[in-house]
Amino acid sequence: MKLFSLILGVLLALTSEAYSYDQNKLGKRSVTPNQESTLSHPEAIKKASSQIKPLADWFWGDGTPLSNTEVLYLDADQDEPVTDWLWSNGEKLSIESLDKKQTFPNWLQDGNLLSPSPEELEVKPDRKNVFLSADHMTHDYNRAMVWAWGKVVIRFDDDRTLQADRVKVNNKTGSGKAIGNVIITQKDGTRLRSNRTHFSINNQQGRMFETRGKLGENYYVKGKEITRYSQNHFKVEKVHLTTCQGALPDWVFEAESMDVIMGDRAIFTKGVFKVRDVPVFYFPAGYIPINKERKTGFLFPSFGQSSLDGVTFDNAYYWAINGQSDATFSLGYQGRRGFTPGIEYRYAPNATTVGAIKGSFIDDRITRSIFWKLNASHRQDLPLGFKFEGVLGLQSDKFNQNFEDNTAIRSSRNTDSYATTTKDWDNSSLEILTRYRDSTEQGSDQIFTKLPQVTYKVPNISFGDSDESNLFFSLDTSFSSLLTDLKPALDEDDKFSVQRFDFHPQISYAMTIAPWLSLTPTLGLRETVYSKGLDANDNNKRLDSFTRESFDISAQIRGPRIEKIYALNSKYIPKVKHLIEPRLTYNFIPDLDEKDRNKIKVFDGIDSLKEQSQLTYSLTQRVLQKELRKDDSFSTRAILRFDVSQTYDLIEATGSESPENTQPFSDIRFDLDSRLHDNLEFNIDTTFDPYGDVFKTWNFNIGLKPLDSLYLSLERRYTRRGAVFTIASLDWNIKKGWRLQASSRLDEITDTNRENQLSLFFDDPCRCWGFNFDILKRNNFRAGGSGRNETKYFLGITLRGLGALASGAKKDLELHRTFKSIYNPNL
Repeated sequence: MKLFSLILGVLLALTSEAYSYDQNKLGKRSVTPNQESTLSHPEAIKKASSQIKPLADWFWGDGTPLSNTEVLYLDADQDEPVTDWLWSNGEKLSIESLDKKQTFPNWLQDGNLLSPSPEELEVKPDRKNVFLSADHMTHDYNRAMVWAWGKVVIRFDDDRTLQADRVKVNNKTGSGKAIGNVIITQKDGTRLRSNRTHFSINNQQGRMFETRGKLGENYYVKGKEITRYSQNHFKVEKVHLTTCQGALPDWVFEAESMDVIMGDRAIFTKGVFKVRDVPVFYFPAGYIPINKERKTGFLFPSFGQSSLDGVTFDNAYYWAINGQSDATFSLGYQGRRGFTPGIEYRYAPNATTVGAIKGSFIDDRITRSIFWKLNASHRQDLPLGFKFEGVLGLQSDKFNQNFEDNTAIRSSRNTDSYATTTKDWDNSSLEILTRYRDSTEQGSDQIFTKLPQVTYKVPNISFGDSDESNLFFSLDTSFSSLLTDLKPALDEDDKFSVQRFDFHPQISYAMTIAPWLSLTPTLGLRETVYSKGLDANDNNKRLDSFTRESFDISAQIRGPRIEKIYALNSKYIPKVKHLIEPRLTYNFIPDLDEKDRNKIKVFDGIDSLKEQSQLTYSLTQRVLQKELRKDDSFSTRAILRFDVSQTYDLIEATGSESPENTQPFSDIRFDLDSRLHDNLEFNIDTTFDPYGDVFKTWNFNIGLKPLDSLYLSLERRYTRRGAVFTIASLDWNIKKGWRLQASSRLDEITDTNRENQLSLFFDDPCRCWGFNFDILKRNNFRAGGSGRNETKYFLGITLRGLGALASGAKKDLELHRTFKSIYNPNL
């Protein structure tokens, strides 16, 4: 340490001598260029000095302090500072003139420069290093001042950098000023330019005047004054904020004052939203979320227009309760129907537990009725490998029909609540289920419950330790407590409860007759115990407990399997394989005691068991191709599957009915699935009645992508003497960022377009905004005056980096079909 102090003292002495020139030459001497210094906290020099300390900070080369007017130009803090530094006569101060005419003789004593020795300086040990470099630099150790000019760069310890033409720092207080071409950069992408700034080397605070630049990676800001409280906290006066580039941004948000926390939020007063410099909205005050993480605050509203509901507007407040839970409070409004308050609470206390509760309510002006709905879900991993999942669904009558837009939900006529606990072992599984279904039809209180149902299953497991064993065992057994209302009318109740135990083991043996032929017979036994019976012919009279015994036999023959490989003269598809596999299955269940059968109240498939002797035959064809992938490797995929199947009922064929009245053959089913090319999909399934010589059902869908930007889809659903619908859909990426979707559902029976949907999107990641416009038109009018016609309009606006004014239309636009690539499912 002594050696270090000695060396430092020698260096300071040499520096003092280097500046010991004649006083007449002092004004012509420029300060040493290309210096770098570590700013520290020296205290006042302990040694007494006879120097008279000047009042001014800046001096001419002959030792004369600047006049009040000259000082004003240099150190003014007014909001509109004079550009750069000027002489008292208004002439602009240049670096050249500064080098020749100005120095800082606070160290002058009788015309000589004084350099204090290192021992006389006391440095705070807690000060973090701040590095300063410049073309020219000088110090005033008496007043702990540092001046630098010419390409000044200050590097702070928090990865913040300040660049300027001229800088003055009070090394004792830590305060500093920078003037001329000031640039402040941060590691988060922030880059701000200003004419001048005040800063502190002791903390992260500062103030910039007449500033423009970037906050973070995405936000462009311009403000009269920006105050920096910390690395992420700013306050801006007369602010312009946007994520758009260019002299005239597509949109900009202006405010009188804005308090910004990067990655969090912005609170503003007197805000104006402009599009291409045209005012669109005015906000006296507001809150803007500017982060992608969950944060408490108001969400962007969603809105639309409906010919039935009127103007719709949904506003929501999001509450981030903690890291494991949050809630959303919503208040919607439908112009013709009223307010629709709602709440949704979500929780995830750990990685294996998650749940949600959602409720909504409306006092409907149209029907003058109160509607409500409550949904809840919970999923959790329990100890010992058990898993729990529960769903609660409660609602008032006809809520779905009046207020849900999804077709499947709107057509539902009951609520479904259940809770299930499951556990899987290597060769078995256990499920404990409770279920409650309640009718939502007006005038009906029909219910169906399983409280509980315990099911234990063992899939096919081989006997013995050998993996090559051909003998297999399976088990399907359950206990159920069932309840229903035999009289669903509101003014009548006849609850029927029964407990049922079903035990069904099976044994099968797989025989490989040839590599292309196999036979698998299966034998099963069944015992079902009922706690009570029901006599529907005697006013639903309850009967005593009883049992039902049965067995089942099945046998399946697969083969002979025929296959052929075709070699193609193609680099991309060198081989194609065609497989043909016939299958023959026989199922037999003996006739049950008709007396026992009539006692059973049917709840599910176990109760509806009946005599069976059927032979089912099918022919399956598959086409597989070997194709070259982009990485020059080969893969094999199925490009076509075609099934033809039919069942022959031996009981019907051998019954007492006359041949002309028997119909042992079932409908023939055809099922074709194909994907010959990634851009072409074609699927058909149909059933043909051989006795009526007609198709009972005929369904197909075809999807074609002739261009990378265009996808076309056509579907048809035909049921003889039933509904016939055709759905056509178009998905077109018109140009970069622009997308058009159009879909229509045609009711062929009435020749009515039941639903039309049109959506136009603009979403270019390179642009700072996007939007979607959707039209939804439904024609549900039926003969007799039932149903309703409805037209809805939705508009959504996305301001990249801030959020979206959502339309809420996505959940309604269920007709749109999109392309799914077999190679890249994300496309």
